[in-house]
Amino acid sequence: MYGKQTTVFDSDLYSSLFTQEKMREIWSDDNLLRCWLRFEATVARVQSELGIIPQQAAVEIEQTCREIEIDWPTLAQETKTVGMAIKPLIDQISASGTPLVSQFLHWGCTTQDLLDSGMAMRLQQTLQLLREQLLDVGEAMKTMALRHARTVMVARTNSVDASATTWGLHVCSYLAEINRHLTRLQQLYPRAVTGLFGGAVGNLASVGKQGMETRQRLMLALGLNVPCGINNASQDAVVEVVQFFALVHGTLCRLANDVETMGRTPIAEVLEGEGGGGSSTMPHKVNPRASNMMQTLARMGWMYASGAPAMLDQQDVRAASMRVLNWTILPEASNALSTSLTRAKSLLSHLIVNEDKMRANFDCSKHFIMSESLTMKLAAKIGRESAYNLVKKLLKHATGEHSFMEIVLASLEIRASLSGAEIAAACEPLSYIGANDALIAETIAEFDRVKTADIA
Repeated sequence: MYGKQTTVFDSDLYSSLFTQEKMREIWSDDNLLRCWLRFEATVARVQSELGIIPQQAAVEIEQTCREIEIDWPTLAQETKTVGMAIKPLIDQISASGTPLVSQFLHWGCTTQDLLDSGMAMRLQQTLQLLREQLLDVGEAMKTMALRHARTVMVARTNSVDASATTWGLHVCSYLAEINRHLTRLQQLYPRAVTGLFGGAVGNLASVGKQGMETRQRLMLALGLNVPCGINNASQDAVVEVVQFFALVHGTLCRLANDVETMGRTPIAEVLEGEGGGGSSTMPHKVNPRASNMMQTLARMGWMYASGAPAMLDQQDVRAASMRVLNWTILPEASNALSTSLTRAKSLLSHLIVNEDKMRANFDCSKHFIMSESLTMKLAAKIGRESAYNLVKKLLKHATGEHSFMEIVLASLEIRASLSGAEIAAACEPLSYIGANDALIAETIAEFDRVKTADIA
């Protein structure tokens, strides 16, 4: 029924702004149950291979898990009563199967084994999808950096015009962070996709001597990493994932902030080109909605990151209350980041880069931002400190009526050391972009290197 949802993630109005289709499917209840059913079928097969349960029992358990039709209303009602969905699901599987299914299903398992292994399966799907999206965004940045390697623009520090740079190099500042995110992802992936099988208190007592072998084979069959020791009270890997998401949001928010600021009418150096974002009252207005949503999603991601450490608040072998937090934090945090990456890719693909306006903004500053360039040219003749003090003194009473070049050309002290041609060259932005090309090249080379690393 339309209009009855209560969160932006399932809202008929807003869900498209906060979720990405593939990520939404990964964290759906359907996929959750598929992971749990796969776990039960797989553990039965592994145990039958080790002679722990009859082979026929494993065959019938696998068949039942494959063919079962879930009674969702009953499952929901019993989950409300029990507080966890595992026992109600096991009851339905048992009721749908043969006596062998009822006798040997869930052998040696506990609820947490399914919860944590199911979470690891979905984190595996999540991180693989996010890696694909990071690569897509990185490729878009690479393409833009190469195209605009010599598109000169005003570099700003502390929101004030500072010196000359290029849009290509500025884009590489985002790409350098994407490179590090890809490396971080590769490093945390094995920890994030580690499953759990330990029974009631994690010591594999209900499986006996073959417990370690069961765990090894089960994780291998599920495509998960084998845990080391007992991890029932540990949620550090999950928290690490959410904190990693927050770092990626930092890059995407900075990109959004720059596009929004540089798109202001007086600056007009870049402009979102996706369309939409219209005002309900002002016909001329086109709002930067991609940037706005990336900023919003970043704030949400940072909120999840600040709350995630609460999952570490555990005691004894395990506690349920803090663990339940990942039921909301992980799906929402994953959707927020995936959606922001989707918006970032589209933003970069449609971004309008106004090269003429970027160059014209040097004229708006009347080339005062080339003062360091001229100072360094002068320093080669009279020394850095003397050159700095001379130019600083010269500009102390500048009113903006005259351009930087006019002021410098009128200075007899500077003209004693630099010719008119040298002064003009020092005021040319492209003459003062330093190692621009090399910095772009090394950033792109690093991206090409890290994108080939397999996380699996």
